[in-house]
Amino acid sequence: MEDVRVVTDDNRDSNADSIIQSCFDLKNPKSFFLFAGAGSGKTRSLVSALEYINAKMGRELKLNGRNVAVITYTNAARDEIKRRSRYNPLFEISTIHSFAWNLICAHTCDIREWLKREISVKKAEAETKLATSRKTTKTYKETEKKLAKLTQRLEYLDSVKHFIYNPDGLNVENNSLDHSEVIKITAEFLSQKETLQKILVDKYPILLIDESQDTKKDLMNVFLQIQEKYATRFSVGLLGDIMQRIYLDGKDDLHKSIPTTWETPTKIMNHRSRKRIVDLCNSIRKPVDGIEQKSREDKPGGFVRVFVSFRDNPYDTEQAILHQMSQITGDTKWEQIKNVKALTLEHKMAASRLGFKNFYESLHNVSSYRQGLMDGSLSVVGVLTHILLPLHQADLNNNPFEKAKIVKENALIFKEKDFVLTNELLQELQASVDSLSACWSGRDPSCCELLRIVYEKNIFSLSKDIEQMLENPPSEGDEDFQKIFNLSAALNSPFSEVERYWEYINGQASFDTHQGVKGLEFERVMVIIDDNAARSNIFSYDKLFGLQPRSDTDIKNESEGKDSSLDRTRRLLYVTCSRAMDSLAIVYYTDDVDIVYSTLLNNNWFTQEEIIRI
Repeated sequence: MEDVRVVTDDNRDSNADSIIQSCFDLKNPKSFFLFAGAGSGKTRSLVSALEYINAKMGRELKLNGRNVAVITYTNAARDEIKRRSRYNPLFEISTIHSFAWNLICAHTCDIREWLKREISVKKAEAETKLATSRKTTKTYKETEKKLAKLTQRLEYLDSVKHFIYNPDGLNVENNSLDHSEVIKITAEFLSQKETLQKILVDKYPILLIDESQDTKKDLMNVFLQIQEKYATRFSVGLLGDIMQRIYLDGKDDLHKSIPTTWETPTKIMNHRSRKRIVDLCNSIRKPVDGIEQKSREDKPGGFVRVFVSFRDNPYDTEQAILHQMSQITGDTKWEQIKNVKALTLEHKMAASRLGFKNFYESLHNVSSYRQGLMDGSLSVVGVLTHILLPLHQADLNNNPFEKAKIVKENALIFKEKDFVLTNELLQELQASVDSLSACWSGRDPSCCELLRIVYEKNIFSLSKDIEQMLENPPSEGDEDFQKIFNLSAALNSPFSEVERYWEYINGQASFDTHQGVKGLEFERVMVIIDDNAARSNIFSYDKLFGLQPRSDTDIKNESEGKDSSLDRTRRLLYVTCSRAMDSLAIVYYTDDVDIVYSTLLNNNWFTQEEIIRI
């Protein structure tokens, strides 16, 4: 009979799961923070916890109409945990925005009053700014426009019967809330309204939060406060790794805020990566907290290479590196980029490599578009990404039912209340949609060509900016000229650029950002480093490797115990390198190959054989 006490790689961290499960007791609940590095099996521990809860108290919770809340960071993580928990209705698994909205959506009057206060404050700030700005400046004109929008929204609030919000949608309706508002409102309501606190605790006696180090700081603070207040009735479980905190709105001192009464299990195994990659990640992490992971005995070896190159012809350089990695590893799949996950620091770097540069950069030139463009929520192009693209896909898949569904959900004539639909109108709509489909027949139309059909035939709703571009574009010198000029430049791109952009934003392309792959794993990873192309002062690989001196701000932040660009970059490098299962290529673009080569060699993270000059 096998001795169960024998420690193997599979059960070395089982004590952590036992500690977590000991916290789940409705009569004597405890809270915990699972501290575990990359590839340690945090999701596996989360699923095991859900299985234990279901077996021990699932029936009691269901009989009393109670649930276990699980907050994940991405839709993909949510879907994976739902699948692995067999879609058990006991578990309400959602992203933070969905969870927050479900808590507050019924509080229409309170939301209205909150918005009135918030908008009034912003309105007063705008009025003060106008009073101190010269009327001829760009700032004055932008503030004047902002003030008009705030005034219009404030006047509209009293007529709102209910507010709407879609965590994955565009949220452009007059009665919709945006993503940041939902988080702010939820944090404030939970902090101030005891009734809502009790609803949370009674409905969800157990709250589990994955990737807790990147959960919005305001909400994390209030969850911790509620747990302390209702400690005998409410259990909070946090799963995460401080070394993988890469977003600036997370709680940077989370590990210092955990009460001493909480359990703090740890995991030391890395089940994902081969030994060489685990060793590299340990070296990157060591100066931060000294924590080292153990690699699995059945995952020896692994490949790490750093290619140092001038910035000329990055496409040719990266193709050559793919070929070299294939020879070094003996893995022929390295020959094609489609088999590799390539990570860039900025979306612009991916846009030029994936073929949507004109569409992306033209929109990125408009400051008010930037955030939505980067996270896929930009409403001005929503008709392209959320309607025309799926419509085109339905055509390609020869799926008339899906096509009809898209049209019914989005066509303007179906959105008009008390509107009589005649056969003639429906036939006109069908002809209009057919004319759109005809544009894609054997060609790649421009976005403008498609949008003009939508506009002229009044098929779907368009943003005011697109309508202005098509109806009456401003003249040079007008306040909106530059914005509409860039929008027009973007929409003159072929529609295929929108397809590539949307594949990339949704993680379906061979390229992704350093930040966008947290929680994921790939057999082959290429990390592309180029501080010049990134044009960011938030991260600096040259500073991390000692090629540039720390700035005065870095030194000041470090002396005060605050985050510096070196801290952020180290964490980001740890996240990217730890995505690799078998082999890792780091491409370092520079103006001085020899200096970078010698600096990396002296760094002692890589052997001489592993650093290759291109």
